[in-house]
Parts: sequence; C-alpha cells; structure tokens
Amino acid sequence: MNLTVEMFGLSPHTEANSVNVDVENGATIGQLLEQLGRKVPQLRGRVIQPDNRLVENYGLYINGEFVSDDSAVRIKQGDRVVLILLATGG
Repeated sequence: MNLTVEMFGLSPHTEANSVNVDVENGATIGQLLEQLGRKVPQLRGRVIQPDNRLVENYGLYINGEFVSDDSAVRIKQGDRVVLILLATGG
C-alpha cells in the first residue's frame, strides 16, 4: 500500500514536508522506518538509526497517538502517520 508520512521539524535533514512510501498492510514501525530511510536516505543515522528505530529526539504519531517502536503496532491502509522533532522547553 502507498502511505504518506508527514514530517515536521526535519528541515535540517530534508526540505520535504511529506513523502510517500510503499509498505505492506500490517507493516511494523520498523518496516515503515526502513522504507522511509530508503526513500529519504539523508534521514539515516540522523533521524532513523541503523536498526530502524528513531533517534531519541524524534517521535512518530499514528492517527494522533504517539507510538514507540512497539512491535505490536501495525500500519494499515488509511492511517495518518506523522514524524516530528520532539521539542523540549523549560
């Protein structure tokens, strides 16, 4: 399936605000990140670790819910996926 990943706060690494990736229905977070890293290779090592996990300062939201690298999470057709830089403040 073709899935759009929206991206916010990634301008140091890419000018794109979104990218389309092909993943199978029921893909894991790791599989999604692997395909995203192939599509946008400049994210590798800076946003996406070699083991297809996110670097600590980045987060992934699916349908408005924050998700971790939980293997129980599966991507399905129609999901809204957002990758963001997590901001901290004080």
